[in-house]
Amino acid sequence: MNKVYFFAIIVFICFSLQSCATGKFTQTGKTYPPYHGPVKVFTSPPKDLKYEEIGWVSSSGGMIHEWTHLIEAMQKKAALKGANAIIIVAGERPDSGMATYTPQYGFVGSRGTQKSMTAIAIRILE
Repeated sequence: MNKVYFFAIIVFICFSLQSCATGKFTQTGKTYPPYHGPVKVFTSPPKDLKYEEIGWVSSSGGMIHEWTHLIEAMQKKAALKGANAIIIVAGERPDSGMATYTPQYGFVGSRGTQKSMTAIAIRILE
């Protein structure tokens, strides 16, 4: 196996690991059944609506993801936990890297940008 082929495999593995935007949820409030409708997105707390916080949701994805992919992942995760809206708190794009060592090829590495976003999952009370 030549070095170019080996390097291509390592790069493909790195991109594969970053190919899906994922969502995580931490419960901080009351439990609700899953919500089956569109989850609203706010960039600041709604002043004219009564709501309660039910948790925090976060999402991350690789450099191939748009910010909308991260928001959609958070909406899906929040809806499963009963939220009908999220309030975006932060979004960041830190650099990440991966390196591996083999006796035959030495150190091989790659760098990429990993996006992450955090939001408060809320239940708007009607």
